[in-house]
Amino acid sequence: MNGQLIYTFLSLAVTRDTPQGKMAPVDGMKLVAALAHKYNISVTWIIDSNSAQAAGNLLSQWHREYKDDIIIQIDAVQALNNIGFVSFGSKAEEFVILRRHLPEIISSERKKIREILPWTEANIATVNLKSEVLIEILEEQGFIGLLGHRWSTETDDVGCPWSFFYSSRDHYNAPAQNPGGIVAVENISLDLNSTFYSGNNQVFSSEPFSLKASGLNVDKDIAYPKTLLGQYLKNLHWDRFLIFLQQQPAYQMEYASYNAYDKDTISELAAIMEEFFQTAKNNPNIEALSLHQAINFYKSEFEYTESCSLAFDGILPLNADINFYAPPEPKQKPPYPLTFFYYDKECQLIFKESQMTPIEMRNYFRPPFETPNYLEKETPSISSFRPSRDRDKLIMEFEIESIKQIPYGLVIWDDHSMFSLVSSNARTVRWIGNDLLFIRIDLEEGLNRVEVSLTI
Repeated sequence: MNGQLIYTFLSLAVTRDTPQGKMAPVDGMKLVAALAHKYNISVTWIIDSNSAQAAGNLLSQWHREYKDDIIIQIDAVQALNNIGFVSFGSKAEEFVILRRHLPEIISSERKKIREILPWTEANIATVNLKSEVLIEILEEQGFIGLLGHRWSTETDDVGCPWSFFYSSRDHYNAPAQNPGGIVAVENISLDLNSTFYSGNNQVFSSEPFSLKASGLNVDKDIAYPKTLLGQYLKNLHWDRFLIFLQQQPAYQMEYASYNAYDKDTISELAAIMEEFFQTAKNNPNIEALSLHQAINFYKSEFEYTESCSLAFDGILPLNADINFYAPPEPKQKPPYPLTFFYYDKECQLIFKESQMTPIEMRNYFRPPFETPNYLEKETPSISSFRPSRDRDKLIMEFEIESIKQIPYGLVIWDDHSMFSLVSSNARTVRWIGNDLLFIRIDLEEGLNRVEVSLTI
């Protein structure tokens, strides 16, 4: 987006069981829409056919006036339960059952929504039963996106990248090695640094309700949420695609129907949302798009999963009294160090400040059999590092021993912005601001020699 951060706002608006019966959160949708549209921000609504029926006229009006769009939520688990499948005896049985029943479950719900909202392509879904079979079926039915991946969790999504990636038919939560396909989308943007070190991706997300419940929105000027958005903005300079996804469920914005959220709670959530909306509208480095627009842009620009590089500071307020309202408790307490996060279609690498080799590696190209979730148990180490100066040149030579072919990377910390690249046999050499120099390598089995030559 020409050096712009894409900002996409989503709102869950499916029907829910309430004291008054099964209802769509129409009042909450009206409040969310009023706040977003005040700043000309389009909302991507996550709906089912029942909420489409209840709010169809409003959704059509908002689409015409503000380019709002929709995502179909498919409750595959409940649909399968209704026809007698509570659990699967084996992976093979799961494959057969999903292949037989899932196409009709998806197409039926999609048809109902298209009849109510004929303007929508209805080609993005979120499904509560993700698998390789699901990816195949969605592709066959012409879907372009699947929302709902969660980075760094204890669920089946462990090992997936954050942001966008083309989902593999062989491993649904890993990038495809072939071009194109379904764009997998993370559920919500995270404080990657705090999420990684704490192990909690609910407390440290950009969701307004999470910011309030965690106690991280303690100041009227919402300092922490602003800093979180700022971390994404600073990484624009070295990423060709970067998106900030935010969600706020509509049902949490209507205390009258659910008798669960008081006026003060809703007012605080609204204030957080408005601050983000205002920033998205006024910051020239941010472009607000619906998820449909963002996915179409991604597919038009990138044939394969686009690499993503994020240098993320420890941004938690000093002495913050964090409420871990959702498990787990943090596996490591703050403060957290500056950390570099990287992925491409072949790997995911994480580096801690002052350490040249990754502290975590995931191999999408040749997933290891001995460990789950693409995690490499052993990280190749540097057997020799020889930096030297020759007048205006800085030459860095590395020797790295590897037991197999593997995607890999190194980080040289500190400011190297005064240098430019002369030559290298590495795959990529990338400057990440004043923080570090990233060297992407493909290691062969045995001894690998890597050279990077820089000049002032």
